[in-house]
Amino acid sequence: MNTRTAIACAAALAALIPAVGAGATKRVAVPEIGSPTPVAVLTGNGAIHIEAKPRANEGLLAFAERLCGSARHSSAISRANGGLRRLKRGVRYRVPFDLLPAGSRQAAVRALLPKDQAAADGWRHRVSSSRRSRDAESLWSIAEWFTGSGENHRALRRANSLTSNVIRPGQTILVPRNILAEPFAGMLPAPLPRTADTTSGDEATPFVRYGSDGKGEYAAYRLKAGEALYSSVVMRFTGRLYAADVNELVRVIEQRNEIGDVRDLPVGYEVRIPRDLLAARYLPPNDRLRVEWESERAAGEQIENDVLALDLDGVTVVLDAGHGGRDIGAPVGGIWESNYVYDIMLRTRKVLESRTAATVVPTTREGSTFRIIDADVLPQSSGHAVLTNPPYRIDKAAVATNFRWYFANWIYQQKRKEGVDPGQVIFISIHADSLHHSLRGAMVYIPGLVGITNNYGKTGAPYTSRREVRSEPRVSFTRNERTTSKGLSRDLAEHMLASFRSSDLAIHHNGPIRDRIVRGRRAYVPAQLRFNRVPAKILLEVCNLGNEQDRRLIKTRVYRQRVAEAIVEGLLSYYGVPRDGSRRTLTAGGS
Repeated sequence: MNTRTAIACAAALAALIPAVGAGATKRVAVPEIGSPTPVAVLTGNGAIHIEAKPRANEGLLAFAERLCGSARHSSAISRANGGLRRLKRGVRYRVPFDLLPAGSRQAAVRALLPKDQAAADGWRHRVSSSRRSRDAESLWSIAEWFTGSGENHRALRRANSLTSNVIRPGQTILVPRNILAEPFAGMLPAPLPRTADTTSGDEATPFVRYGSDGKGEYAAYRLKAGEALYSSVVMRFTGRLYAADVNELVRVIEQRNEIGDVRDLPVGYEVRIPRDLLAARYLPPNDRLRVEWESERAAGEQIENDVLALDLDGVTVVLDAGHGGRDIGAPVGGIWESNYVYDIMLRTRKVLESRTAATVVPTTREGSTFRIIDADVLPQSSGHAVLTNPPYRIDKAAVATNFRWYFANWIYQQKRKEGVDPGQVIFISIHADSLHHSLRGAMVYIPGLVGITNNYGKTGAPYTSRREVRSEPRVSFTRNERTTSKGLSRDLAEHMLASFRSSDLAIHHNGPIRDRIVRGRRAYVPAQLRFNRVPAKILLEVCNLGNEQDRRLIKTRVYRQRVAEAIVEGLLSYYGVPRDGSRRTLTAGGS
C-alpha cells in the first residue's frame, strides 16, 4: 500500500470508529507490535496513529527501525512529534499509521476493529453501533478504507445483496477479497477450493452447469435444504411472480425433469431449467441477452441523484394512486386495490404537506375534496377521476393510465418553465400487487430499456379535448434520457425500500427492484413509467394482496399510515436527509 492510499485509509478508518466525545481520544493497547506495548490511537479530530515508548538508550534512528522497519522514517517521526531530536524514556511518541509495516497495521486493525473477521471470501466488517450522524458509516467510507477507493461502494452493495446504499448499525458488510487492499488482504486465510459453481462478473453463478440434452438447452440447479420448486427455482430464476405463471412453469419443469411429486424432492436433487425460461441475469455470461442486461445495469448504476433539498424545499412530488373509478385494480378477499392505495396516497400527501416543504400534486381525486376516511376497512367506491383539464372520470383503465403520464408530463413541463431543476420533480405511483400467495412485502418497478416504443402518443376522443394532451401529443426519448431516468429511478427505489425496511415494513425477498413486469411470456414497462418525462419515477407496490398477512395489514389504518410515513422518509433520504436528520454525502458517479 503506497503512502497516499495509506493516508486515505487512515482517514477513512477514523470515520468507522465510534467517537467517544468531542476532543476525546480512544486508545487500544496493541501488544503484538512489541514492547513496551504501543497503543493504537483515535483522536477526537479523527486522526489515527500509533503511540509507543522508546526502550532504554534507544535513539530516534533505532526507534524508527524497530517500529517502522527502516531508520529512514526517523525524520517523518520527528515531524509528527513537533520536530523532536532526542527521545525521553517513559514518554509515548506518535508514529503515523502509514509508516508502519503491514504486520503492525494489521495488529492495529484487529485492536481497533475487534468485531471484524478475516474470512476466506473476504473481510467481514461490523458496522459501528453509533447512531450519531458524525459517527455514521457509509458504503463509501467502508469501501475507501478497505479497498483504497470509495468508488468500490457499488461492488460492496452487490456483494452484500443490498437494495440500497443505506446500512444499519450492527450490520456485517462483506468486502470481497478480490478488491481488498493491504493490510487487510494479507490477513485473509487461504481461499476455499473452487466448487462446481462458477463466477461470472460480480455474482456467483448458482448453477451446477449449463448444458443441453434431447429436450433442449438447460441450466442445472441443485436444490438445497428447505427449498421449494416454485419459490427457489421458478420465482428466483425466471422472474415470474404471478400465481398462474408460477404454477404453469412448475408444471413445465416437472415434465422437463419427469418429477412425480414436487413435495418429495431430496436435498441435492438436480433440476434442469429450460434455458429459454431464465431471466437475463441468469443466462450464461456470453449470452447476448445477458450481455445487454449487464450493460444496461452498469450504465444505470453510474447515475444517482445529486440534488440536496432540506425538508424537500423546492421539490414537487406527483403522487399517483393506481387504478380508481371503474378500474378497481386487484379485487382480492373483498378488497378493492383502488380504494386502499388511494387512501395511502391521501395519507402520504398529508404527511408531505404537514411535515415538509414539498409541493404535492395528486393525479386523481374522488369527489370534490381530498378526504381521508378514518376507518380500517374502507367502503367500496368508484368516483375517482384523473385531474386533467377537464378531469377524466375513470371509466376505461387504459385511457386513465395514459392520462396519468400526460398529466405528469404537463406538470413537469410547467416546473421546467419555472426554472425548476429536473431532479426536483418526482413521480410515485402507488399500487398493491396480486402475486403468488407465498410472497409478501413491497416491490418497486422502475423504467427499463426493454420493449420501448419511441415517438408515442394518442389521438381522438377523449384525448384531444384535454389540455395536457394538446400541449404535447406525442413523446420520444433518447437512449441517454432513458438511461438517466433508469439510474435516478433506481436510486429513488433503493431509498424507498431502505425506508420501508427501517420502518419494519416487509420487503419482497427476491429482486424487490425490477425494470419490467413479466406476465406469461411478455415483459413490459408500465405505461405510466414508459412515457413519463419525469426523470425519477417509480411504481411502488406496497404489499401483495395475494398474501393473507399483507391483506390483513392493509385493512388497518395504522399500517396504511406507516406506509405513508415510510414513503415520505424515503423521499427525505433520497434528497439527502436520512431519518436521523443528518445530511448524506453525495459523491459524483455513485449509485
